[in-house]
Amino acid sequence: SFQYRFSFFFSLPRVFFWQPNAGSTVNSQILNEVSQCVESINGVKEGRWKATLTFYKPMLRDQALSAEFPREFIGISLPEQPNKYYFVLRFNKIVLESDSSIQLIMEKLQSYKSRVALNFEGFQYQLGDFQLRVGKVVPSHSENLRGIVMEVLYYYF
Repeated sequence: SFQYRFSFFFSLPRVFFWQPNAGSTVNSQILNEVSQCVESINGVKEGRWKATLTFYKPMLRDQALSAEFPREFIGISLPEQPNKYYFVLRFNKIVLESDSSIQLIMEKLQSYKSRVALNFEGFQYQLGDFQLRVGKVVPSHSENLRGIVMEVLYYYF
């Protein structure tokens, strides 16, 4: 699926999903075409970017405690904050920020297990007042393309 995330000023990002036409599939050729389109309208390639999103589930030894722990949550590392790690507790509607070392602590405690990890990686472009990131979505231990991501940020000067 094709995703857009728009962040204007301090507003909340929006994510929209695009599905390819019936009978067609998302492939790396589409990603190359999107990148070529950005460059054809004078987008300046600034370099590579990568973000990782991990879905966690609890590893409860005592099922009686299940009500006290989030059923699942999402962990996110972002390229613009390399020393930070973010958690999204969807059911509680809470976003937490921590030091990136929390991942090692969680691994040692073994209270939550990584269920699925996705890497978002591609190129970053400057296009006037906009920053554009275009990349592929792949599972962390595979090169199978799962989708394409496009992030558009507006910077006013």
